[in-house]
Amino acid sequence: MVLEKLSKQMSDFYNPGFKVEINGKSSQEIISKAILNVTVNEKIDEGASFELTVNDEFDMNKQLFKWLDHPDFSVGNKININMGYGSNMTTMFMGTITTLESSFFSGETTTITIRGHDLAYDYIKKAAPERTFKDKSYSEVARTIATEAGMDAQVDESAKLQTQITKNNKDTYYKFLEARAKEIGFVFYIDRKNMYFVKPKDDKREVLKMELGKDIISFNPTLRNTGLLNEVEVRGHNPTDPNAPFIGIATAGSERDQESGKKKGSQVAGSQPGLRKRVVTNIVVNSVEHANSIALSILNQASDTFIEGNVETIGLPQIRPGTTIYLDKMGKRFTGKYFVKAATHTINESGYRTRFTVKRNAL
Repeated sequence: MVLEKLSKQMSDFYNPGFKVEINGKSSQEIISKAILNVTVNEKIDEGASFELTVNDEFDMNKQLFKWLDHPDFSVGNKININMGYGSNMTTMFMGTITTLESSFFSGETTTITIRGHDLAYDYIKKAAPERTFKDKSYSEVARTIATEAGMDAQVDESAKLQTQITKNNKDTYYKFLEARAKEIGFVFYIDRKNMYFVKPKDDKREVLKMELGKDIISFNPTLRNTGLLNEVEVRGHNPTDPNAPFIGIATAGSERDQESGKKKGSQVAGSQPGLRKRVVTNIVVNSVEHANSIALSILNQASDTFIEGNVETIGLPQIRPGTTIYLDKMGKRFTGKYFVKAATHTINESGYRTRFTVKRNAL
């Protein structure tokens, strides 16, 4: 979708606004009088967080601060944040208040800062005892954990690669699932009530097409070839026969497709002097399929660093981690489709701005 069409849905991007709901009720008084800044941060490998800055008042008669002592701003309260234009709002954050800070300066207005994390924080992101899953695929494990956390699971099927999977007591479920996802080339992230354990969708249709100087305030891309690989070989230890390792190979061009007709990072690496091959030997695998999936995941991760960039635009709720956008009028090298890795949405006295980071694995 081009931005001109979207602007009609968003009232031409006039009248940006937000709505905060705490424990299921709308806090309109706070919205209209006290909140100075609303920020929602989302990262595909970390989850979501928020920050509110509130202008406080001290009641001399009651000897209480109006908002610092208000029950709405209590650690543990559930909070939803909606952002958008006019009546066209999008739920950007669902989670819990985890931190309350205040700044006291004599003769100056007191402000408080409220921060929090997404719904995964209470269960998935806290330390948990060691646990073993038997005769389950990584996808089945992800569904189990999502159910226990009270979240909806969006899960793609994966092969059953191990007979036993153990989460040690040093890892949170979040780190545990993130590692399993990287091992097989999946993406793991949290979005509001949903937990995703899915195949990357870098090639899906872009949600927006944007142009430099028209829709984009700034774009700072970086193209690097230092981390690229043109082949990965995994020689994994066979737990049933140490003398017969399982060997998996990923060759140049086998990365996931992001944009047709482009040369992928591994193919660029292969056209340059010197062999850029990585051999992995210090892991245990259970089949050739398992070894191949690890090799391909490593190759994909290397090519994901080929082109990365930071973008700033007007506030756009449609830009979320996991979506793709098309950046136009960027010259031959940098025009193309990008995958959004992280996004920060901010509304304050300067208006609504979205800053986000992108990646691209081909040129």
